[in-house]
This record gives sequence, C-alpha cells and structure tokens, in this order.
Amino acid sequence: MAIFEPDILNDVIKGGRVHGVRPERRLMVAVLADAIGCFQKNRMARNAKKRRLFLEAEEWIRSEDIEWPFSFRNICDVLGVDAEALRAQAAIWKHQAARVQPRHRLQASG
Repeated sequence: MAIFEPDILNDVIKGGRVHGVRPERRLMVAVLADAIGCFQKNRMARNAKKRRLFLEAEEWIRSEDIEWPFSFRNICDVLGVDAEALRAQAAIWKHQAARVQPRHRLQASG
C-alpha cells in the first residue's frame, strides 16, 4: 500500500518541490509526511530501531498535545488536515499489518 497522503500534501507538493508555501508550512508538511512514512514503512518491522521509529510515529499521531507548535494536532489544524480521519486511517493500516504479519512469518519459514 502506498503512503497515504492527505490532500494538503498533494496540493502543495508538486514534482518533489513545494511551491508557494511559507517555510513554516513546508516544514509542517515535511514533519507530517515523515511521520506517516515512518508509521507505514515500519509498522511490521522486527528490527528494534525500525520498530522504535514506528512506535514513536504512532505515539506522535495519537497524541492530543496542543502545547508544542509541531504536535500532530497543531500541524493538522494549520494544514487543514482532518486529524481524526488520519488517525482512523493509521489504525486501519496497523490492523491490516497485524493480520498480515502472522502469514508473512509462515511464508518466510516454510
């Protein structure tokens, strides 16, 4: 499954470059995209470092913190991304990974 990109990412990233967007917003888009990438790429990781990246991204996505300017909630609010919809999608990816992982182990050993 490809990395989920909220509409804001599709709207501001064109050809690998961000156009016409203030630097703070570009940074927020980059932080959100990195967290989503870490979550997706590492959700089935067995390696401790990659598993930690997944867990840190998951914790950040689930956090309700609004004190830190670069919290998940604040970034979503500034970028106009539906935080709850993105959290729901992350839960779906995690659930799908949990269903796929046992079969993957059987295939690898058999």
